[in-house]
Amino acid sequence: MVKKLLSLFTLCLIFSATAFAQSGTITGTVTDESSGETLPSVNVYVVELQRGAATNAQGEFTIEGVEYGTYTVRASFVGYNTFEQEVTVDQSTVTLDIQLASSQMRLDEVVVTALGEEVSQRQVSFSTQEVGDEELNISQNSNVKTSLAGKVSGVQIVGQAGSKLGSFGDIRIRGAISLTNELAEPLYVLDGVPIENPNIIDMNNVQEVSVLKGPNATALYGQRGENGVVILTSKSGSGTGASVEINSSTTFDRVAYLPNFQNQYGKGYYASDGDPSTSGGFATIEAGGTSPFGAPYPSYLDELDGERYIAYGYADESWGPEFDGEPYAPWYSWYPDSPYYGETQPWDASPNNIKNFYDTGVTNKSSIAVNYNTERSNTRLTFTNLAQNGIIPSSSLDKKQLGGNFSYDVTDDFNVGVKVNYSTQGVIGDVRDDGYGNQTSGSFNSWFARNLEMDKMQELKDLETPEGYHASWNAWGPGYMGFGGGYKKPAFWYNPYTWMDRYDIKRDTDNLLMNVDLSYQLTENIELVGNASSTSESYNRRFEMPYSLTKSADQTGSFYNYWVNSFGELSDEINEHNFSSRLKYDADYGDFSVNGFAGAQMRIEQYKMFQADMGQTNITYGGLNVPDLYNFANSREEVIPVEDNWDKQVLSFFGKATIGYQDYLFLDATYRQDYSSALPEGNNGYGYPSVGLSFVFTEFMDNDILTYGKVRAGYAQVGNDVGAELINQTYNVRQIPYRHAVTGQPKTLLSTSSTLVDEGIEPALNSSFEVGADLEFYDNVFGLDLTYYNEKRENEIVTASMSSGTGYTGLLTNAGASEREGVEVSFRATPVQNQDLRWDATVNWAMNETIVTALPEGVSSYELGSNSAFGYISLTHRLGEEWGQLRGPGIARNDEGQPILNDDGLYVVEQNKYFGSVLPDWTGGIINTVSYKGLQLSASIDYQKGGKFFSLTEQWGGYSGLTEETAGTNDRGGKIRDYPSEGGGVHVTGVDQQGNSVDTYVGAYSYFSQFQANTIAEPFINDADFVKLRELAINYTLPKQWTGNFINSATIGVVGRNLWMIAVADNNTHNWDPSELAETYGENGQLPGTRSYGFNVKVTF
Repeated sequence: MVKKLLSLFTLCLIFSATAFAQSGTITGTVTDESSGETLPSVNVYVVELQRGAATNAQGEFTIEGVEYGTYTVRASFVGYNTFEQEVTVDQSTVTLDIQLASSQMRLDEVVVTALGEEVSQRQVSFSTQEVGDEELNISQNSNVKTSLAGKVSGVQIVGQAGSKLGSFGDIRIRGAISLTNELAEPLYVLDGVPIENPNIIDMNNVQEVSVLKGPNATALYGQRGENGVVILTSKSGSGTGASVEINSSTTFDRVAYLPNFQNQYGKGYYASDGDPSTSGGFATIEAGGTSPFGAPYPSYLDELDGERYIAYGYADESWGPEFDGEPYAPWYSWYPDSPYYGETQPWDASPNNIKNFYDTGVTNKSSIAVNYNTERSNTRLTFTNLAQNGIIPSSSLDKKQLGGNFSYDVTDDFNVGVKVNYSTQGVIGDVRDDGYGNQTSGSFNSWFARNLEMDKMQELKDLETPEGYHASWNAWGPGYMGFGGGYKKPAFWYNPYTWMDRYDIKRDTDNLLMNVDLSYQLTENIELVGNASSTSESYNRRFEMPYSLTKSADQTGSFYNYWVNSFGELSDEINEHNFSSRLKYDADYGDFSVNGFAGAQMRIEQYKMFQADMGQTNITYGGLNVPDLYNFANSREEVIPVEDNWDKQVLSFFGKATIGYQDYLFLDATYRQDYSSALPEGNNGYGYPSVGLSFVFTEFMDNDILTYGKVRAGYAQVGNDVGAELINQTYNVRQIPYRHAVTGQPKTLLSTSSTLVDEGIEPALNSSFEVGADLEFYDNVFGLDLTYYNEKRENEIVTASMSSGTGYTGLLTNAGASEREGVEVSFRATPVQNQDLRWDATVNWAMNETIVTALPEGVSSYELGSNSAFGYISLTHRLGEEWGQLRGPGIARNDEGQPILNDDGLYVVEQNKYFGSVLPDWTGGIINTVSYKGLQLSASIDYQKGGKFFSLTEQWGGYSGLTEETAGTNDRGGKIRDYPSEGGGVHVTGVDQQGNSVDTYVGAYSYFSQFQANTIAEPFINDADFVKLRELAINYTLPKQWTGNFINSATIGVVGRNLWMIAVADNNTHNWDPSELAETYGENGQLPGTRSYGFNVKVTF
């Protein structure tokens, strides 16, 4: 009873404290910042309480009943920038007078431009686009590249499948123009410091990203800015006092898409007739008997006497018998140690076997930021931990990031800033993202069986044969076991769980950034600034091939699977040091303003590389003396490491001047002179000028519709030099395929490069003209930015062929040229804005075309890269055509486009056929954010039209009978895999080589295998069109009365990434995501993309 009375008394005290909690009133007046006039009907809103009031006719407002505490007061009105300020209510009445700035002044706000200079938007004469932290972090992306997808016009994300841990693809700005660089990544700059690896950036700590798109914007960066510049600005504390931010998110990853597989036929080779010795049909186990191939059945198969099995047990294709539901002896029933020994299984499909292999990946990301600010200093410390379990079994990523940002006003004129960022990342299970680089997608997409049960594979990953070998679905099987030796081992493929569990491959990366900024205000108009920065990246990738796997591999080289107990590693280190100083000037002379700077910079680049590899397949001499002792001294043969070291220095002088007239007309000019140690003396200096003009024409208009208008134009030049040590070539040390007659150890050879460098080589030079307009309508309710550019690249450094009689095969010289032009459009709108509801929308669109205008003399095409050793496709530049054409063997056609067929009804091959450019015709994105009180919905869509890509999966998947087009029925109702004489086959039409019409049916295996036999690429070229819902987030900011005074704000939300592939091209029948291709030319049996769902919590104190 006493306890009940005490509980009741406690509740009364709580309710009494709540009832008598002190509260106050926020009152004030809202005026126009420039005119001082009061503004009626302005929405004044207390964010945490999700309530407010509108100003009356005199601009006055009152918000009553506000409990004591600290709140964010927001004021918004059409035609004005949104106002926000923290207010502490600690008395009965708090007065807050608000001045709203006209949104016409949006373009007067400063933007970050080259070398980190902040200038007024009115002065900018080139295209630049900024993305704030809310848009960058819609779905809690962990890297800057995917964060920018669809959010900047003219920026294309050439992504990486999400299952490849720690890799995020690349960025193209305005397509491509270099003839020797497939991707031409932009320069990334974090708080003024160029960085080699943008993946180290903690996106939770980024306030804003500014994208400088062309030479007109990047000329001050010299040759490093030729592909554009992405400038990232870190968050810093504001106001005074201490604050803490905690952000935590958890996301779950699942496979987003897979090729379309058939589920009608199972494991086996094509059954050309009923004889199991020559087909992939069934054979029957006979205890004590002999198989159709002449091998005795092992005695441990007696338990399966009379049961049928796939005759060619090791077949890694799905051209076997049609599923009939009848019993057969699967691979896991053959071995006595299996829990399913002697048991049969229905001959059925496993439609989801590939999907079931991949796990649900989980990513946990937590970060904390501590801010402490005084009147003279700002300090921000951050730490982020990211732990990810990948969708591939036994794969994981661990990443930690530590950052510090400190700024101190030593005096009113002297400031010191220090920034430090450290990142360390480790990846386990770092499988290669191509068809034959791993035993997961490399098998599933190309060589697999549609009847295999993935749950059994996982359960039996430790199963061994009676001989002690790893059991595999791709073993030779009962028909060959009796031959012994390699016939009792896997051929080609292991159980994928066995492989991932035992094959150890890791990738570790460490990055350190240090930066010191000094600034001193010498006079009212002159400021001296200095900077010293250093970045370092170390990378290590190591593999260990264990004895258990190699024991189960064939060691004679005749059974395809010949791994060797071995290991290897690759380590490299990249260091860059920059030292710069600038003298800045800013003054007004009547109607004229003059500002600018002059400076110098020294850049030092250093690179070290070490690689030692025993060779995983050197079955004759390779391997370890003592199994699994991973030391090069334990190698059976001498391991000769490969080392590379180089330094490069660039000395630069630069300057900029801007003259303005009455704040509506601006003329700016920049110049940079670089001297590079990588070019020959006397020819190693090169200059980059730019000039631009901007005119705010609405200063002469009184228009209620077009409230702001600026036109701009500019011309600039940038270029690039060559890599370090390319001019002063050195000897290379390499092994040759000859060995010592007695010891068997490999021989080494010193060799020189086969490419001669032109003594008069010069930097390539890009000349760009750009014109555009920035427009604001209806007091900033709508905005439109338009840009047209034309850029010519001359003196491209390419390799021209030379006669082998000279001792060289190629000459590196200036012999290429290209030209690109394009249009970029960015439209933004705030169609709804009131006290409770706001809708912001941005639409980006850009078109671009690059034409190859010159190649070395006598050459009409220039190959940039090839797909793989299979040689189906190459990326080739063709004179007079668009950059990056896919070229390979195709189907010969007559003038009417009809296929030409041979006597067997198969396609006649035309070599070196061109299929189109990999570059899209246009790209874009749509971003929508709708806010209602404390609830916010954000969505990001990006899209692309045009471009081509090649699919190796479609080629191999068809050849091996995996994909859906190899099964089903034809247009006359027969099964495609039945003989044409029985109503089956693939319907083929065209003309024969004499021009006569052909209309026939071809056997399915003959039809699909012709593309592999003749390396025909054409049927597997797809259009790269897509529309994709990339990001979706719903966030809710909790009301202040829920969180109390201790917590400033708390937000919870749910996020999604890659949720919906809305549309792809009609010929992309397997629904590949063209924004996630592992190679420039297309996909190479790559790992699957992922779809992510999750939640996040953000709290500030």
